[in-house]
Amino acid sequence: MANTTVWATPILSDAQTRYLQQRGKVTYCIDPDWLPFEALSEHGKHTGISAEYMALLQKMLPVPLQLHPTSDWPASLQAAKDRHCDLLTLAMPTPSRLDYLNFSKAYLAVPNVVVTTKDKAFIRSVADIPALSPVGIRAGFGTLELYQQRYPQLQLVPFHDYEQGLLQVQAGNLFGMLGNMGSISFSLQQNSITNLKIAGRLPEDTQLSMACRNDEPILLEIFDILLAEISPEQKQLINNHWLAVRYDQGFDYELFWQMLVAFVLLMSIISISYLKLKKLNLALIEANRRLEQLSQHDPLTGLYNRQYFEPRVQQALALCQRQQLPLTLAMMDLDHFKRINDKLGHNFGDQCLKDFAALCQSQFQRKDDLLVRYGGEEFILVSVGCDAETMQKLLQDFLQRLEAHQVQLNKQQGHCTVSIGWYCDIPPSDMDSESLIELADRALYQAKDAGRNCLVRSTLARSFKPDC
Repeated sequence: MANTTVWATPILSDAQTRYLQQRGKVTYCIDPDWLPFEALSEHGKHTGISAEYMALLQKMLPVPLQLHPTSDWPASLQAAKDRHCDLLTLAMPTPSRLDYLNFSKAYLAVPNVVVTTKDKAFIRSVADIPALSPVGIRAGFGTLELYQQRYPQLQLVPFHDYEQGLLQVQAGNLFGMLGNMGSISFSLQQNSITNLKIAGRLPEDTQLSMACRNDEPILLEIFDILLAEISPEQKQLINNHWLAVRYDQGFDYELFWQMLVAFVLLMSIISISYLKLKKLNLALIEANRRLEQLSQHDPLTGLYNRQYFEPRVQQALALCQRQQLPLTLAMMDLDHFKRINDKLGHNFGDQCLKDFAALCQSQFQRKDDLLVRYGGEEFILVSVGCDAETMQKLLQDFLQRLEAHQVQLNKQQGHCTVSIGWYCDIPPSDMDSESLIELADRALYQAKDAGRNCLVRSTLARSFKPDC
């Protein structure tokens, strides 16, 4: 147990103290199986990070804190809902819990990570998790409810504990397992799982608070005051006791150590060294982000570039062939663009390209839509899962929007149109990306020959017909 301090002067007001004395005690519930954060030992003793926080809080209270044991975390939530316990020691605020709980300011922040087999690529964000891939997550936790709301495209598979999910990842039945850094690393260590890796850190950290019954709001006032009295040094001692020492167990993959450093730094929020390292880390992240932006994006329009496009179109083609989904590839070429440059200047031409890209992004917003500046005034749209009738309406509407759009730069004004050649079908198994691009390119030339400002669809089984 970390060192504690005895508070010599009263912290609570007289009214708050009288309220507690009238109650006689404050009962609380925990997750009985969630180390290193909290658990019940074999002898029924509260242990883990929250146990040390409760020991500090007990020294500031005039009444005892009494544990209300439960069989599992859902039972603890139900006990709080039924008012059998007054507070939960570590919980995330979610919409459903706000019906019966008030939440203190977060006093513990834990990075969320995704664990995969070692052959998987680095995961930079939730968007890097392949579509239709099952991903494990701990059942009953607030992260499950929040992730279901924020990322409906994820195929989340709830598990009673982390071990079950990690074993399914190990067996190849799941793409990965989502969870907080502390629980994931503890489970990997306890179960001697060494052939998995922490493949990436997710953008949102788990913010853990103390949850008090909302029919007695004075409880929240009291525990917000008491939690604020716990010093950063005491928090760091607790974190070091339960988190830092648990990672030195011989995990030999580099990314785990990178995530460990990030986690320890996050826990050291008030130290000068942490602040310096945090600034450096943010600078490195920003530098990497800019490098990635430059390597994958066109600097003028902000769309993806040709280098990024080539592997992605191959992936989209393979997915549609495997899943029997329709694939769209539309080649779009601005009409008479050289004439625009010659007449109004290259700066105005650049503005036409930027306006065109912005209209594309507003028109094609599906999560599986990929927009690319292929070269010069030529652009490509790749879309997965959209049927031909819907795509034709989208493309035709885009033609009309672009024709009506007025490009402005300083005092210059003008309009531009586009010719589109497009393919939309379930691609045959023997089609490759070069053949796919060639079909769309041939259709594009048909659109130009048909008078421009129109679209022509091409498939393997039908002739070209302009839709002007």
